[in-house]
Amino acid sequence: MATILLLSFFVLLLVNVPVSFSLAIASFGALLYGGLPIGLVVQKMTAAMDSFVLMAVPFFLLSGHLMARSGIARDIVQFADAIVGWLRGGLAQANIAAGTLMGGMTGSAVAEAASTGAALIPPMIDRGYDRPFSAAVTASASTLSVVIPPSIPMIIFGVVTGVSVVDLFIGGLVPGLLMALALMVTSWILAVRRGYQKGPRPSARSIAAATRASVWGLLMPLVIIGSIRYGIATPTEASVVAVLYGLVVGMVVYRTIRPADLPGIVLESMVTTGMVLLMIAAASLYGLIVTREQLPQEAAGIILGLTSDPYLVLILILGIYLVAGMLLDLGANIIILVPVLWPLVQKVGIDPVQFGIVTVIGLAIGLVTPPVGACLFVTCGIARTNLLEASRATVPFILALIAVVLLIIFVPALATWLPYSAKS
Repeated sequence: MATILLLSFFVLLLVNVPVSFSLAIASFGALLYGGLPIGLVVQKMTAAMDSFVLMAVPFFLLSGHLMARSGIARDIVQFADAIVGWLRGGLAQANIAAGTLMGGMTGSAVAEAASTGAALIPPMIDRGYDRPFSAAVTASASTLSVVIPPSIPMIIFGVVTGVSVVDLFIGGLVPGLLMALALMVTSWILAVRRGYQKGPRPSARSIAAATRASVWGLLMPLVIIGSIRYGIATPTEASVVAVLYGLVVGMVVYRTIRPADLPGIVLESMVTTGMVLLMIAAASLYGLIVTREQLPQEAAGIILGLTSDPYLVLILILGIYLVAGMLLDLGANIIILVPVLWPLVQKVGIDPVQFGIVTVIGLAIGLVTPPVGACLFVTCGIARTNLLEASRATVPFILALIAVVLLIIFVPALATWLPYSAKS
């Protein structure tokens, strides 16, 4: 059954069948081949979506769309420019800072790449930044959105493994800030080498004005993370609060969202939610076959035949993630790879939160690497630049992100201290 599953899955991908349908069709074919009851299809797919944690996905997506439509993204970009725009390569630094702040709102890297890119890439080009660099720094900064909570990939990881989504959310804060720092240092070095100019140093009055204008957007991550961190709300409950917050800000404070706009915003969120849930449902069949065929045990045996050192095991897994990220979407990779690797991780004693953070960041790098670099495609379109040139420009940023992942591998406390200290 495993051969039928894997072979048919990759053939379907080669003919451009969507990942969720490829998983479902390949799994269904493998079940037929193995003579298992077809009733398992409906049973497993329904049970996979019957999860309280998964209710957070549509609400966080909806809140992100509300905040993007309200105009808060524009104010966040202006705030970031006021705070760090005076550094060497100021607009690139503002781009990364905006990505850090936007991560707590959208939870989606592609959404962040589109909103920040539309606001910052044209001014970057006008001020002399070359187009590939502008696309590369924006795409790289968008990866922060899947690490800094709320994070849809972390919710998927939590559902697949049973690891606490709260721990994953809180555990992503420090690594997310380290990623931002690494990207900013890289941008500064490149800006110095290329002679990019500093922005004007802001006055206290301009910083205060930018802060006042963006205060509603800045409060959004605090509302989400604070309510989860202090046990006021579960991630699912916090996602509902985020939607209500987005509605109030968009319709009452900014008045940029009209009642007539709501059906379109909801429909957009529903389409994305359907894609995510269908992938999870299809993956439940995949997981059934993977477990039955003992693929996790075989994978563990292969890796343990090379090393049983937890650090080296994680480095090998990171290598798998970097290759897989070039071929498949982040969410699909979590669903396909994590069930196979999870028993191995438990066997060698790797902390589950650390593994979750390494997984999300390692696979998020694939968002800026072709041929499936969704964020890079978006920013290349905005910058009107060649994908190959932009891919070359991402190399320093990719190396910086890999360095952060390696740091988390060798210093697990960077991912684990904050969530575990919250329980003590």
